[in-house]
Amino acid sequence: MAAAQPRAGLLICYMAKKITVLGATGNIGTALVHHLLGQGHQVTAVARPSARLDALAQAGATPKAGDAHDASFLTEALRGADAAFLMIPPNVTAPDVLAHMQQVGEATAQAVRASGLKQAVHLSSIGADLPAGTGPVLGVHYQEARLNAIEGLTVAHLRPAYFMENLLANVGMVQHMGLIGSAMRPDLQFPMVATKDIAAKAAELLGGPALAARSVQYLLGPRNYSLQDATTAIGQAIGRPELPYVPFGYDDAKKGMVGAGLSENMASLYDEMTRNMNDEKVMVSAPRDAASTTPTTLEEFVETVFAPAFRAATAGA
Repeated sequence: MAAAQPRAGLLICYMAKKITVLGATGNIGTALVHHLLGQGHQVTAVARPSARLDALAQAGATPKAGDAHDASFLTEALRGADAAFLMIPPNVTAPDVLAHMQQVGEATAQAVRASGLKQAVHLSSIGADLPAGTGPVLGVHYQEARLNAIEGLTVAHLRPAYFMENLLANVGMVQHMGLIGSAMRPDLQFPMVATKDIAAKAAELLGGPALAARSVQYLLGPRNYSLQDATTAIGQAIGRPELPYVPFGYDDAKKGMVGAGLSENMASLYDEMTRNMNDEKVMVSAPRDAASTTPTTLEEFVETVFAPAFRAATAGA
């Protein structure tokens, strides 16, 4: 029996489940596996072979190492599960990112059908309701439709906002250039969410009672922030209160992404998304209520995640 959880003044107990987690070694997946194990569930952790997957096995999960493009592998990983966390692992170096997402998405949908899976939580994104203009988010727009079309599957789509963890990509820029910069408008405010809060919501849904069919849950952080806000918070946390945010031209930002190792295609998709966000056409707003507002503030994230990562990188330089 899983640990009792209070809901609306009642003490409710949920039976332990067999739950499969795809993308188990990512930021969200790792936290989710630990949440579910702590609740007493039997967890199958699915990812490519790695030390992080080995660590999840040591924590009590059943590891399954393989390729997310392999429908037969995914079918075996999902077979017998009471519920599953579904996602398309990112590949920022793919020469055609949306084709990669289509291949993995179709393999996942095929595996869901073949395995007979009945309940799933799917990691989607803010902007997934839109058919164009969202860059790489278009891949999960199509995946939501694929999963919704599977007869007998009840799926809840999580649509989180911009990950606070994306800010970690600026560690090297702060070290070597003394600034944070991108093509995003410095004054543009949009929702940001910590991945640990996404994992907590996924665990709540997977470990709870039956899901509502084809439901959507936005996860938006405590409030909207700008990248100027983020830069100010980072500067305070690392002892550089003068740290500036510098807006880049679109072409320079794209060259910087390619120089950092992203494929030309991924850089172009991010460029499309950024332009449309700057014009406030996509992904800068979503329905905010008590359910979509998550607890971790930007300031807490910067103090507990960004600053330690920056200090570790600086010490190792």
